[in-house]
Amino acid sequence: MPDTTFNLKAQASLMHIFKLAWPMAISIFIPQLSMLCNSLFLGNYIPESDKIGTQHILAASGIGGIYILTLTMIGFGLSSGLLMLMSRKAGENDRLAIGGLMNQGYLITSAFSVTLILISLFLAPTLLQWGIHDSVIREAALEFIGIRYWSLPFLFINQIHQQFFLATSQSRRIMVPAITHAIVNIYFDYVFIYGQFNFAEMGLAGAAWASCLADITAACAGMIMMRQVSERKAYRILKALAVDAKLIGYILLKSSPLIVQYVLSIGAWLIFYMLVEHIGPAASAASQILRSVFGVVGVAAWALGATCNSMVSNLIGQNRKEEVIPLILKIIRLSLLCAVVIGTPLLVFPKWFLSRMTTDPMTIETGIVSLRIVILATWILSVSTVCFNAVVGTGNTRVNMYIEMIAIVLYLTYTFQVVEFWHLPLHWAWCSEFVYWLSLLLMSAWYLRSSKWKQIVL
Repeated sequence: MPDTTFNLKAQASLMHIFKLAWPMAISIFIPQLSMLCNSLFLGNYIPESDKIGTQHILAASGIGGIYILTLTMIGFGLSSGLLMLMSRKAGENDRLAIGGLMNQGYLITSAFSVTLILISLFLAPTLLQWGIHDSVIREAALEFIGIRYWSLPFLFINQIHQQFFLATSQSRRIMVPAITHAIVNIYFDYVFIYGQFNFAEMGLAGAAWASCLADITAACAGMIMMRQVSERKAYRILKALAVDAKLIGYILLKSSPLIVQYVLSIGAWLIFYMLVEHIGPAASAASQILRSVFGVVGVAAWALGATCNSMVSNLIGQNRKEEVIPLILKIIRLSLLCAVVIGTPLLVFPKWFLSRMTTDPMTIETGIVSLRIVILATWILSVSTVCFNAVVGTGNTRVNMYIEMIAIVLYLTYTFQVVEFWHLPLHWAWCSEFVYWLSLLLMSAWYLRSSKWKQIVL
């Protein structure tokens, strides 16, 4: 029977949106800040070896980072599915069911992470051999990947902790692992990259090791937060870790379209970076900095998107479907406002920002116009991310997968045409973000307006 002693039901108010979103925004911003600092340290790092330069290091960091991000998105797809399912049970005030989902989530993510490490041992060299022309960038990226994937189990566990806190309206607990991650990552980035405090100078490999340490410590901090959850005994998390094949099958049924969707999305970005590498090292180096900017400016949108997923599912669980569309519109307005406020300074002063991120003049000049395009694209992202996550919250994850697949085909078709056939400059390649986010927005909005989601039963 659902537990009605403690209320987990969401309210479709701005106050509740803020309550869930602001800790989530901070928890997303802090790792993005770490990524930005990573680019800053590498962009100002001058290797002693004549065989590899700053442009090569930034380019390899970008390609290796996107490869790891693609693996990360498999875990994120699973955890997003769990968020939707746990939020629905939170709307029903059923803590025991939430705990059962978490227990099986631990087992699934552990199996996924080990499998992905084994696959990467063989896949990464073959993939980069095919996609990267510059052998220096390719070897540096492989070294980075070979270090980073060992922390996948900890990274996946941290993801499902975040979704549990969000689903149960305890999103402030997300901040502790996020802050821990940032402090460890930034500190050891500086120590390992430059070789401070009697550590050897490791350059790009140092950035990879710093990220691994950050993932491990964040997962440990998350476990500590889980032990402090209100009414923890009611969830019975880690009390019954026996395999429940039926529940695992149900979780995978609902999560697999999201897993495919996120892998396709970030996998398309990996292909994008490989194509950009064909333009030249400066374009590839500038794109690594732009990726960091994309993450920071989009922080509010990602946080509000995850909040929208949780709240939409929660409202449907309460049978308050008539409040879903007004809620989505509230969140969209807030998301767009945040993106404009955060992005405007970079839109006006792109050269000043890029000159702080790297000392390489060619990388700076190459990135100026592209940075302005990225900022404008994040304004569209701020709306489309909320709409897309609202579709996830309705429970029809297969529709999300179809929307993603169509958007990616359009995105890659445009990018391939621009880079491989027309040989246009970098900023034309980054215009592909308009193609992707507008496609996502139009299709998500159409589905939400169709009201077909009201017939979905989990």
